Amino acid sequence: MLRLALRSVANANIAGAAKLHSGPASARITISNAMKLATGSSSSSLRFYSSDKKKSEPVSSLLTDDILEKAGIDTNSLKKESGKTGSNESSGSAETSNAAQAESTSESVDSAESGEAGASPEQKERWKGTAKKSSDKSSTDLRRERRSNLFYAALLGMALGGGAYLARDWEENEQKSHPDISGGYSPGASFNRAKARLGDIFNYFNEPIFEKLLPDPLPEPYGRPLTLVLSLDDLLVHSEWTREHGWRTAKRPGVDYFLGYLAQYYEIVIFSSKYQVYSEKVVAALDPYRSSVSYALFREATRYRDGKVIKDLNNLNRDLGKVIIVDTDPTCYSMQPENAVPVKPWTGQRDDDGLVKLIPFLEWIATQPIKDVRPILKAFENTDMAEEYARREAIARKKFEEEFYKQNQTANWASSFLGIKPPAPPKPMMPQDYIRQEGQKGYEAFQKYLKENGEKMLAEEKQREKEILNEQKFTLNKFVTEGLPNPEEIAAIQKQKELEAQQAEMAVAKVQADK
Repeated sequence: MLRLALRSVANANIAGAAKLHSGPASARITISNAMKLATGSSSSSLRFYSSDKKKSEPVSSLLTDDILEKAGIDTNSLKKESGKTGSNESSGSAETSNAAQAESTSESVDSAESGEAGASPEQKERWKGTAKKSSDKSSTDLRRERRSNLFYAALLGMALGGGAYLARDWEENEQKSHPDISGGYSPGASFNRAKARLGDIFNYFNEPIFEKLLPDPLPEPYGRPLTLVLSLDDLLVHSEWTREHGWRTAKRPGVDYFLGYLAQYYEIVIFSSKYQVYSEKVVAALDPYRSSVSYALFREATRYRDGKVIKDLNNLNRDLGKVIIVDTDPTCYSMQPENAVPVKPWTGQRDDDGLVKLIPFLEWIATQPIKDVRPILKAFENTDMAEEYARREAIARKKFEEEFYKQNQTANWASSFLGIKPPAPPKPMMPQDYIRQEGQKGYEAFQKYLKENGEKMLAEEKQREKEILNEQKFTLNKFVTEGLPNPEEIAAIQKQKELEAQQAEMAVAKVQADK
């Protein structure tokens, strides 16, 4: 019965404590204190696990009056409120009062952190210089913010330093590239130099890889007076893809004869709009003995402007008055249309004869004593030049034959008057016919030579290239700093070797003569 009575008393005290806990902060009491109050009167009848009884020390709050005042809390009003509520509680509720003060303190701190809401002007004046504004940021966030600030400061410094470096005065080679922008350190000139240099950085990917795409022309009689620039795709070859065979490339009918015949009159340069990795093998297949094509240029040598690929002839290192470009795309020669011979693209027809028809026109230009080809091409503008030349040549041939036969008729009348049978008139031949006849003989003789000595020529050329590379003492450092040897260096080395060989032969001949 005693245990039931104690349990009922404890339950009643717990219920009362719960009601106090739901009331104001100053009158709250925790459930644990209620348990202590409920069991305090009968502690002698309860069983303790430890035989040593320790006196319970009063609970003291860590929030002293000095700390509360620094936090901006009026301790006097708290003491008055706690005094009023203390008279309604028993003497054993000191811990409840401390807990209420702690909760009141936390509420006041929260109100201070939320922008000092509800504080009177006197309190705000008293808080000045004593309380710090709280921050929601952790130490990790503060470290990140400091690092971000350092990064942005470094980025700003790099931008200012880069701008100052771009705005520096011109160097000698830069001044030649930008003659319209003056030197000096005035704000306008500095801005223009920085803008020009920044544009040059992006233009690196849009401009030809070299300022001079071809080496200096060879002197006569080794060089040709005119340069013929030929497109590759849809002029000399045509590529197509099918599901059955994939990619296949076909040579245009007559391309071998076209290249071999005109190589007698022109320095032939194949200029492809595709990258070297795709077109190099095609060019090698067109001229396996390297006898017709002097040089090959690819996409890396073009100029990219407004989304278009342009073949700028100014970078060829040749006199434009002696350069002819044959291309199927007007965009490619848009910078020098006066040097162009436009032709229709070949799409793979087997019976095509466009290249063969073009030979007489190009041969005629090469055999004329002219200093500039552009006026001649201007005379054939807006026409199919091969057909227009054939038409004009037919008219000139008809007139020539009429005059020829007229002269022969006069000679035949004189023979008939003397009673002599006139001889059969020969077939009339124009000067251009004699040139073609000799050109055909030269082409056939050279093809015969290539058939007999072509493989030997290729082996000797590969051996020379191997010897030159071995003598270069080529290293990775030299490749990074200087790059591969250019054609001029290779030609100079080869010339020096030939000179040394001639001198050695002359020395041997002199020794044999002395003996």
